[in-house]
Amino acid sequence: MKKILAIDDNLLNLELISAILNIDYPDYQVLLSQSGIEGIEIAKRELPDTILLDILMPEMDGFEVCHILKNNEPTRHIPILLVSALSEMSYRIKGLNAGADAFISKPIDKAELKAQVNVMLRIKFAEDLLRKRNENLEILIKKQTDEFHNIEERYLKVSGYALEYFWELDQSGQFTYVSPVIVKILGFDSEEIVGIKSLCDFCSYNENTVSKELLADIFARRENFTGNEILCSHKNGKKVWLTISGFPIFDGNNNFAGYIGVNHDITRRMEAEEANKKHLEKIKEYQKKLKNLNYELAIAEEKERRKIAEYLHDGLGQTISIAAIKLSAITRGELPPAVKKTLEESSELLRDAIGESRALVYDLSPPILYELGLIAAIKWKLEQVEKKFGIVTVFRSDENSIELVTDIKVLLFRMVCELLNNAIKYSGADLIKVEIQKNSKNITIMVIDDGKGFDFSQGMNLSELGGFGLFSINERLDALQGSLVIGPGPSQGAKITITVPI
Repeated sequence: MKKILAIDDNLLNLELISAILNIDYPDYQVLLSQSGIEGIEIAKRELPDTILLDILMPEMDGFEVCHILKNNEPTRHIPILLVSALSEMSYRIKGLNAGADAFISKPIDKAELKAQVNVMLRIKFAEDLLRKRNENLEILIKKQTDEFHNIEERYLKVSGYALEYFWELDQSGQFTYVSPVIVKILGFDSEEIVGIKSLCDFCSYNENTVSKELLADIFARRENFTGNEILCSHKNGKKVWLTISGFPIFDGNNNFAGYIGVNHDITRRMEAEEANKKHLEKIKEYQKKLKNLNYELAIAEEKERRKIAEYLHDGLGQTISIAAIKLSAITRGELPPAVKKTLEESSELLRDAIGESRALVYDLSPPILYELGLIAAIKWKLEQVEKKFGIVTVFRSDENSIELVTDIKVLLFRMVCELLNNAIKYSGADLIKVEIQKNSKNITIMVIDDGKGFDFSQGMNLSELGGFGLFSINERLDALQGSLVIGPGPSQGAKITITVPI
């Protein structure tokens, strides 16, 4: 019989709901409960078609009852209609987050209650129908899979390629029977085996002591075994991989009489796995070369940056500076006002060009990085962030300076710049912190912001976040045998940690 469960600590409310439901749903049994704990037990036992659940109840409120029911396998599919005198949006949101399907306010309107219950019953009917169809689909898939296996087995028989042979052993381990199919797998006729060879005789491939020891141990323990992989020799000397399964047999006096079992030929699978393993090793080697190439390209790029910066500073920058000085000298003489004004404007343009060229030089390859080191360069970069974007920055380090190889120093500075740019572009942060720690083995740099953060688990691929910055940083760190860790900040935002061995 179809059922509707109402849970409310107020008996008058239950009687009112029951009266309404009995009129509108005469084919349904109305179940009543005055507590959340009792209601949960009734729901698990009776599995009603829908549940009307009051929110404000002692001991266990409706939110908790809803959460428990929605996280219990037998009851999770039952639609729940929350009933409460509280109509604030926060209560509705909390109820929906707990798993409720709808919400109705007190005092209850009969028409609204009927409409809501109809919706709950439609949801239940639709979900039951969907589950039934999924079950039928699973049965159909299994039936088709079994049929495929039967077709495959018939094909193997027709094609003459056998996958398995059966065997029997006596108490000494000598073969008393093998099925004729063995000749297609190992090349031996049954007459060459029965009464002549023992279980371990086929494990004669060079350096194959593991399989021999395995079979000897299996036989000595006299226990059932399934799917053990062994390496054997074909009659022509080739490798043959088999899985072996069997069970011991005993005579009427319960004395050990031998073994019965079956061997499956898995040579093709093992050869494919071996080929795949070699292929993966080649891919890993290729990836390693690509990472090293990425590292070398980064270093080469930085050298080109520095060359261009030196040219701008020592060549173009000096030329512009001399031109500005000469123009300034001319303007100090007696000149017509119009000419003097034009020269002063030209001097101003040259001074702007000098400033822009200096800024470009610092962006390309900041001299402070090479002259004063990594810490001074990062401090300078943070000052630029504050001036240009109005974001508060904090720098912390127990070290005043850190001695590093030039290439490593440059790469670390570029990584920090990339992380700062990401925080500026995407996080919406008001505060960015950079912390540096150093011990005898590693240098660790943390970039922390208070922005909106992002969802990232360590199993995810960095490319899933979009962009190329973090992926590129991680590739360069791999070449340095370093690591990149992404996580949430102390309160919100993001915390990205770079660690590089010294």
